[in-house]
Amino acid sequence: MDRRTTRRLLGAIQEENARAFEGLHIRGHKRPHFLSHLVRHREEWILEARFGALSKDVHTTTRTALVDVRVGSYRRDQIANGGLHDNSRDLESYEWVQLPFGSSGHGFRHALWRLTEVKYREACDDLLHKKAVELNYLDPSRKLGALERREPVQAFELDELPAIDHEHWVRYVTKLSAAMKRLPMVRDGDVRFRATNQVRVFVSSEGATVVESNPQRAIDVYLWYLAPDGHTLPYSKTFFVTDETELPTEAQLKQFLRRIHRRLETLSKAPVLRSYAGPVLLDPTPAGLLVHEAIGHRLEGSRLLSQGEGQTFRDSVNSEILLPGIDIWDDPTLSTFQGRTLTGHYAYDDEGVRSSRANLVEDGVLRGFLTTRSPIAKGHVSNGHARSAHHGRAISRMGVTVMEAHHGLDDDALMAAFLDEIRAQGAPYGLRILEASSGETSTDAYDFQAFLGDVDLAARVFPDGRQELVRGLDLVGTPLNAVRSIIAAGARQEVDNAWCGAESGYVPVTTIAPSLLVDELELQAKPMRPMTQFAYPMPWEG
Repeated sequence: MDRRTTRRLLGAIQEENARAFEGLHIRGHKRPHFLSHLVRHREEWILEARFGALSKDVHTTTRTALVDVRVGSYRRDQIANGGLHDNSRDLESYEWVQLPFGSSGHGFRHALWRLTEVKYREACDDLLHKKAVELNYLDPSRKLGALERREPVQAFELDELPAIDHEHWVRYVTKLSAAMKRLPMVRDGDVRFRATNQVRVFVSSEGATVVESNPQRAIDVYLWYLAPDGHTLPYSKTFFVTDETELPTEAQLKQFLRRIHRRLETLSKAPVLRSYAGPVLLDPTPAGLLVHEAIGHRLEGSRLLSQGEGQTFRDSVNSEILLPGIDIWDDPTLSTFQGRTLTGHYAYDDEGVRSSRANLVEDGVLRGFLTTRSPIAKGHVSNGHARSAHHGRAISRMGVTVMEAHHGLDDDALMAAFLDEIRAQGAPYGLRILEASSGETSTDAYDFQAFLGDVDLAARVFPDGRQELVRGLDLVGTPLNAVRSIIAAGARQEVDNAWCGAESGYVPVTTIAPSLLVDELELQAKPMRPMTQFAYPMPWEG
């Protein structure tokens, strides 16, 4: 959207916000004490090609609204359990999240009115339900209040969003996917270009108005390799940035594809390991995955307001939870690091609060949590980490998470420490995790407190320093054992831009971490079932 269209949209939202805050009322029920409208206007392009043929060419425009109607008072309203479960698709309001994007006229205003009306009725119902629950169960967080009072922010930060050279990217994905035909044993694959230009417009009954824009660009590469022994080796890589100039050129991606294919050939002949427990050296990206899954999600303050959460570190503030000399903070105000753009960057969160640095761990000691406007302690101040996607209530989420070691070791010194640990334990070998692509964790009190990381490349390292690629293993463990087993960290940090899914949806995040040496970590077998070879050759193989 251009500035003129955005200002018209902002005006329409402000008028509807004021009209709704004044007019919403059902006899016998509470009036709203707070009302906000967050409208996201997104333009998205997806171009995908498979073996030299364009398979997807999609350009979409969407406009969605996240409406927060709070009934009651700042002291007590309908929000329960930190809002973690306010994301049901079964509610009537879900049907009205999509708004018309053609203009900001009556059609748009009607959809916003309808969504706001439904959200108010759902809020009244939630307040009654909350009171009913409290007949039987205590709410330990009740004394903390429901919503922190803030001075309203006014910000209009609309940067011109870059245009898309459609023909260039069609040629790019077509040409690069065609290069896969020259990679033996690759039986499936594609190259995809994704681009998003988004404008966020936030208005609240307190008088806050925030307009912020951000671009996202990504190249996704997928290869599916079928080894002669029937084991499949799927491989995916995403180059995710905010500045298109950082994406790999055609020559760079061709070289990358050849390198990955050579590695898959080697990996297809590598030994299969079924399980492992012992010393592990995590390269920076897998180390960042460990930080994100085992620590980061457990420092999201919204989870401290839900009795259904495990709350692993609730009572650990000012206690040592990591190796002394290690700091962790989350700072969404960072837009670049060592010349790379950071997709987890944002200036204002989804509650209209300016983002700020949250100091989480200092010298190994836990100092705080990622917070929203929902108080988690006396004297609470939000550090601007309320985030959501589409319809889910904004809860505390990571943005740009950074781990740093005060006296980190260089790569050679860290490998030497790894070898010393292998010998000290009398282990036949240790495992080095070179690449990991995704992970998941459970934070529910009802479920197991564990995390899982998908390992893409690993090697066993023998006491004499020799390394041998292995396959078939994934990271698994419990958070406390994993973080307390860290015995050394590297000096070199790497950026990992990715997406993170949680209760409030998928949001872009960045993790910046060094390598980590862990004296004991567990790995378990990947689910693998050998396949038969295909009955006849691919078309270009004769």
